[in-house]
Amino acid sequence: MNPTDSVCQTILDLKIKVLAGAEPSFEEAMFLAGLEDPSALECLYGAAGAITRHFHGKDVALCSLINAKSYLCPEDCGFCAQSLHYSTGARQYGLVPADEVLAAATRAEAAGIRDFCIVTSGAELTDEEFERVLGMFRRLRRETKLNLDGSLGWLEPERIRKLREAGVRRINNNLQTSREHYGKIVSTHSFDKRVESLKGLQAGGMEICAGGILGLGESREDRVRLAFELKPYSPHCIPINLLDPRPGTPLADQAPMAVTEILKTVAIFRFIHPRANIKLAGGREKNLSPRDQEKALQSGANGLIVGGYLTSAGNPVSKDLEMISRIGASIGT
Repeated sequence: MNPTDSVCQTILDLKIKVLAGAEPSFEEAMFLAGLEDPSALECLYGAAGAITRHFHGKDVALCSLINAKSYLCPEDCGFCAQSLHYSTGARQYGLVPADEVLAAATRAEAAGIRDFCIVTSGAELTDEEFERVLGMFRRLRRETKLNLDGSLGWLEPERIRKLREAGVRRINNNLQTSREHYGKIVSTHSFDKRVESLKGLQAGGMEICAGGILGLGESREDRVRLAFELKPYSPHCIPINLLDPRPGTPLADQAPMAVTEILKTVAIFRFIHPRANIKLAGGREKNLSPRDQEKALQSGANGLIVGGYLTSAGNPVSKDLEMISRIGASIGT
């Protein structure tokens, strides 16, 4: 048997295992991470695409966000343009008015987007800010039909309860990278702090959005470990961000990941998280060509963050909608 045929058969067997409801082992995922032969990678992409279609059909889930409070974070995450530890030139402003949030949400809904996320910079909102954000969510629930999500820093159980009552469906708290690599990226809080946050969201009955950033100088093993670190929390959504090195941050000169490593990682995440919405998020336009983004949507990803990110612009929504149409997919509801 041709060696590539043998590898492809192994990938096929693992796909069948996942479709039957079993989970790949860490060793099996690391086998996939070590693939480099182009023919073997095509087998991997095809298998990941088949798993995606089995669990999600041809729908692509779209999410739009608003940066409702910018560049006011005391944490020192080495990739972040909004950390007060670094001079990055990002716009700095406090919590925006509710009318501005509603206008952004209304534009998203008119474009056919169903998920909308309010994001605030900083480790934790003040009591006054939190009440204002609750009011924003209540207004969005009354005046739109959007699914409402938030990324609001650390949240105590009482705040999680109030957010659920206000109509919030899902909260984002990314693990960012593996436990082993985390200390090289952040020093002002621990990996365990992020894990405890996910446990709190889970205990509070909130849907979880949690993923990470690729290209932080991590190893293949770190990427696989990140995927497995997420498993206990059964995230409904896994955003996969790709480092967009920002001037002024410690990672400003970080070399980009190879496209094949990005696509391979997306596919491996699909094997490990077959039922999650895996969304290409920040940095996708900087790291992947339009054709590469199409390939990712056919090789494990089934969602996009659209309309721009926290401190950087993205594709026009119309371009992303054209891309979805080109691959024969449709917007998820």
